[in-house]
Amino acid sequence: MASSWIAAARMILMLTGGAVCLVSFNRPCSGQTTDTGAEVQTVPAFDTENFTLRRFIAVHGRQALIDGYSTGGLEVWAYPFQILSGYRVAFRNPGTTTALEGQDILSRVIYEPNVVTRIYLGPDFVVHEKLFIPLDHPGAILTYEISSSHSVEIEVHATPVLNLMWPGALGGQSTAWNPSLSAFVLTEPADGYSAVVGSPQIVAHDEMDNRTVRDGSSASLGFTLQPDQAGNAQVYIALNPPRTVDPGVLFRQLVRDRIALEAAAIAHTGEVLRSQVKVETPDPGVNQAIAWSEIALDQAWVCNPDLGCGFVAGYGPSRGERRPQYNWFFAGDGLVATQAAIAVGDFEHARKELEFILRYQNRKTGMIWHELSQSAGLIDWAGKFPYMFVHVDISFQFLSAVERYVVASGDTGFLREHWKSIELAYEYCSSLIDPATGLPRIPSDKEGGDEQDRISDDLGLSTGWVQAASQFAHLAMLAERRDLAKQATEASRLAAAAIPGQYWNAEQNFWVSGHTPAGQNALERRSSPAEAISLELFSPEQNRALLDQLASSSFQTDWGARSVSSGSGGYDPSSYAKGSVWAMGTASLAETFWSQHRPVSAMGMWQAMMPWTSLDSPGHMHEVLAGDVFRAQGESVPEQTWSSAGFLDATVHGLLGLDVDGLANRITFAPHLPADWRGISVENVHLSNASLGLVIERKSTGLVLRIDNPGQVFNLLFSPELPLGSQLAAASFRGQPTDAKLEQHPQETDARVVLTVVHGKSELNLEIQGGVSVIPEMAQPRLGEASSGVRVVWTSLADHVLTVEADVRSDRESRIQVKTEWGIAKVEGAELKTAGDGVFNLAIPANSEKSPSGYYRRVRVSVEFKP
Repeated sequence: MASSWIAAARMILMLTGGAVCLVSFNRPCSGQTTDTGAEVQTVPAFDTENFTLRRFIAVHGRQALIDGYSTGGLEVWAYPFQILSGYRVAFRNPGTTTALEGQDILSRVIYEPNVVTRIYLGPDFVVHEKLFIPLDHPGAILTYEISSSHSVEIEVHATPVLNLMWPGALGGQSTAWNPSLSAFVLTEPADGYSAVVGSPQIVAHDEMDNRTVRDGSSASLGFTLQPDQAGNAQVYIALNPPRTVDPGVLFRQLVRDRIALEAAAIAHTGEVLRSQVKVETPDPGVNQAIAWSEIALDQAWVCNPDLGCGFVAGYGPSRGERRPQYNWFFAGDGLVATQAAIAVGDFEHARKELEFILRYQNRKTGMIWHELSQSAGLIDWAGKFPYMFVHVDISFQFLSAVERYVVASGDTGFLREHWKSIELAYEYCSSLIDPATGLPRIPSDKEGGDEQDRISDDLGLSTGWVQAASQFAHLAMLAERRDLAKQATEASRLAAAAIPGQYWNAEQNFWVSGHTPAGQNALERRSSPAEAISLELFSPEQNRALLDQLASSSFQTDWGARSVSSGSGGYDPSSYAKGSVWAMGTASLAETFWSQHRPVSAMGMWQAMMPWTSLDSPGHMHEVLAGDVFRAQGESVPEQTWSSAGFLDATVHGLLGLDVDGLANRITFAPHLPADWRGISVENVHLSNASLGLVIERKSTGLVLRIDNPGQVFNLLFSPELPLGSQLAAASFRGQPTDAKLEQHPQETDARVVLTVVHGKSELNLEIQGGVSVIPEMAQPRLGEASSGVRVVWTSLADHVLTVEADVRSDRESRIQVKTEWGIAKVEGAELKTAGDGVFNLAIPANSEKSPSGYYRRVRVSVEFKP
């Protein structure tokens, strides 16, 4: 895959000792050391110098947040309170009366994991504004660095709030100037919370007086900063615990420890990158997307003083009253994040999230909760608000996540400690099963996965029951509850057998997503649940029909998979759930296509998620995009946790085919690498308290797998995708011949080698002959434009004839690339063009007569090879 994906985001590079490493500002490169001698891991910064400045900003800590759009006022949160809204700055040259508004001269924004820097270009000065949140304190620090030949004053204005996150609320807040702190102190009388906003460098401030006549700005606080001789100034914001006698304790700590707090945050990011699965590919854009997705997952970990610590669902600007999009706890979103944490080896946070979810389980019914506002600890959330126990599907997802965690981590202690709660969740799921069908039904006062339509049962929930019951059976066996294991296994079998008859539409040759309370089929052809295909719940013929349709242009775009087919009744590309494109759904489909040995289509879906990381908040992914043109859907959250988590899961389990079984002391590594990648490196694969390394190097004669095992002996199943139709000439492991098998599927060829890997370094060599790789044209989407890339529906190779069926744009030439050492005898359906040594382009001409301009048409191309 070409590195054009990063054309929109400039990365800062530094040369060290002849090697290129990725850094931000003056931070050391990975492998360099700080003054203390500690190695620092870094992640490439995003710089908005070359593209639109209207992007979402979020600076995260465990207990606080600064967020907003870069050209508007910012919000400052210290959980569960909003401290300020509308934070904005202006700059004044000495002796002048008119200040320059910051938003009018904002010229550049640089995004790093621990700080966002906004750069303002005045007529004769430059200001770097660094937004920073300490990792473990409910406060914020904003630093201003001015480059100028003369002094420049900084004016700060914001609206004081000190009120709870939606839907909680307090009253009676007041704001007063405290001269001993050189700060405004915000207070509320009911519970005695207070917050401080100020700076030792304030030289003037507005009075928050009680006037009868007030103008539009008199409800805001304002002050002027005089930078020091070096041109630096800071603003400090701190939230105090209730009834704090001295409101300045944390404020003074932030002032005193600013540099140390910044260093601690940098060190934390380094530790995240050093401890989780690290993937290095030949494509810097891919490396950046993977690293930032791991950072995004870490940034979603929030600690609420009343509720505890867990993953929040995402970050976005407030809509209405103090509702910062999804910056509160959803158990379903947390379970998706947990799956990603397991995938990258972050077992610590995976366990903590599962325990956080269990803390609020309904002890009477066993149901897993849906939603917790960050203000839930200070209001009667479960009693007065209808959001706590709504979605029945989350309890099913919970059982699956627990099993995956226990297997990957080998943490059977978690299972023993929480067995009663896990069993209770299973009992709740069982209580929803209709004895007539063996499938779950949704109670009239609850919802499944669909929040938009009222349905009584859905395929996603029924598929979830097949999975959950099977995985609970495994947990029950581990807990030595063979009676429950037998019961759950039978429940899963009965449900799997019932699904084809309940959820198949023979007329559409497609699944039925659910039924209305009146028993009617849901009309839309939906792209989920992909797991129904992975579990092979339908017949092989039905699975092929599903895969063919899901790979087509009616579902696929240049930026992912539509939730509803463009040819389906009810399709609306601008809607939230009936035609828009979801990163999480696209990731799930990519995994499914890889599992079904359709690697060309799978790769296209996975690659389609790359542009998401630079669409809005750089390094992060939106919740949902439009289904017709490349843009965010109107309701979408700019930093959606499950989007980044889904991408990570698809990368680890799909692209890498990496699966860790801590219980069996086994690793499966079944990578599906793009044909133009020369190799890949995967570090920090956690198994049995050891961090393993796996490196693949492609050579002209085959490939080499290098294994670095600092731990004990383990078993490895290595099953890499090879060129379609290739043959294995030889295999050796640690210098000795080894048994290797070839698995030929209609659309994929794999090797299969089972190895016992001892302590130390080992090397596997596979010699490969022949074969062909198919590389469809990938279009880089542009804002406001429709899809133009090739959608490969299926491929096959028989008697050295490659056949590709694909959807292509009618109004333009399209290309499919093939890479092979074979010669080419004949091509039908395309014009053959040589692109390089062993690389050929199959050019498919435009044909606007067959369909309207801008729409796709189906083509078939065949290539006869002469080995």
